[in-house]
Amino acid sequence: MLVTLVAVLCNGQLCLEKVVTNSEQSGITMAACSTTAQIGIADWLAKGPYHEWKLQGYKCVVGQYTPKREV
Repeated sequence: MLVTLVAVLCNGQLCLEKVVTNSEQSGITMAACSTTAQIGIADWLAKGPYHEWKLQGYKCVVGQYTPKREV
């Protein structure tokens, strides 16, 4: 089963959904996504171009996910 971890990031009034990882990239399971997503997102934010953005929320989605541009 493909699982996708999606972060909702905001910078001021602009909010975006970004795929952090999926089970094809990292082997993440739905159980691991539900329990350790915040740790993975914090690491991803610190190392990527969105470190100035604020995490508004996240979700674990079954299957492939296409992020919305603005939320």
